[in-house]
Amino acid sequence: MVQVRSVAAGRGWRWIAEGIALFQKSPLMWLMITLGLFVAYKLILFIPVVGVAAILMMPIVLVGLMEGCRALDLGRPLKPAYLLSGFTHNTAALATLGAVYLAGNLLIVLVIAQLAGDSLTQVLQFMAKEKVTPENIHLIREAVSKATVAVLVGWLLSIPLVMASWFSPLLVYLHDMKIAQAMLLSLRACIHNMMPFLIYGGLLFGALMLVTPVSMATRILDLGMWLLAPLVIPSIYASYKDIFPATAAPPGEVTPA
Repeated sequence: MVQVRSVAAGRGWRWIAEGIALFQKSPLMWLMITLGLFVAYKLILFIPVVGVAAILMMPIVLVGLMEGCRALDLGRPLKPAYLLSGFTHNTAALATLGAVYLAGNLLIVLVIAQLAGDSLTQVLQFMAKEKVTPENIHLIREAVSKATVAVLVGWLLSIPLVMASWFSPLLVYLHDMKIAQAMLLSLRACIHNMMPFLIYGGLLFGALMLVTPVSMATRILDLGMWLLAPLVIPSIYASYKDIFPATAAPPGEVTPA
């Protein structure tokens, strides 16, 4: 049985530091892989059906990236071929995890839309026009208040979904767990390590705020996340190795030529 370890709050910082150390072992390759994924993701989104398929493949890509992290951790070179690892073991289950995550996010969006009504549209229209008058200020305040509550509820609902999805791909891939079992164990692992995750999340949020001006300037709203990805991805591996220390060697590991 897979054991979950509770670690000290300071480990939240150490996960980022260990992620940076893994990045520094092969910075150019990390940047190339991340850039390749970014370009592929943006191109795929232009094709509606394929775009949905790309979301389903996210857990598959994640375990491939984790294989790359493990390779670096063991002193091996990082190569793009590790991205194929998720296609060698429990691929269908990993894709199903992607479908569950997509469905969960769609439900959250529906909840936000139901709570917000037309307020989100009104707020966006106001932001576009940037015009406040004595006649509309009351309506704007109501719309902003309603939209804020809706977004806050959506954010709160997304937290357990993210926690259940954080480790589940690796638990399915490495330990052949059923999807529900993996998501519940991932959720439990995050809850048992709430303090380090709060520190970890706070530091990542601060870093995201630092790169947000770049996203705004380029009008690519998710660019900040992609810029941080070469550091964040190895930190996910560091958190998994810390909380699940008795991790077996990955099945179906790809050995790059």
